[in-house]
Amino acid sequence: MKASLFSLLAAAALFTSTASFAAEGPFDHRYDDRNSKDFNYGYDRNHRVTAAEKARWEAAHRNDRRDNDDHFDRNQNYGYDRNHRVTAQERARWEAQQRAQREAQERAQREAQIRAQREAQERARYEAAHRQYGRR
Repeated sequence: MKASLFSLLAAAALFTSTASFAAEGPFDHRYDDRNSKDFNYGYDRNHRVTAAEKARWEAAHRNDRRDNDDHFDRNQNYGYDRNHRVTAQERARWEAQQRAQREAQERAQREAQIRAQREAQERARYEAAHRQYGRR
């Protein structure tokens, strides 16, 4: 009796909570596209956006279109001042440093994966050994 009651309660809870986790429908999206006629800088449709609100939104979203996967930012100029003319030797040194950093990061990730695999194997061996002794 208790099991069926709990299963009914769990089913009811799951059924009522699915709407909160559902994906957006076709009419649920907010108009965040600046080219849309309904775009209003994140405010309600009838809100009149002030210049300060518009400037704040522009500042917050200024870097959205930049490719963050690029390892080189053109404004960086290989770590030198913007008006410094970078030589081939300086560029090569910078690229070697970046490559070394990426390799070190990849090596650390591989070592962490190997360590996790070894720990899982040792744990499995330990559990298997204790299961074996527990059956005697």
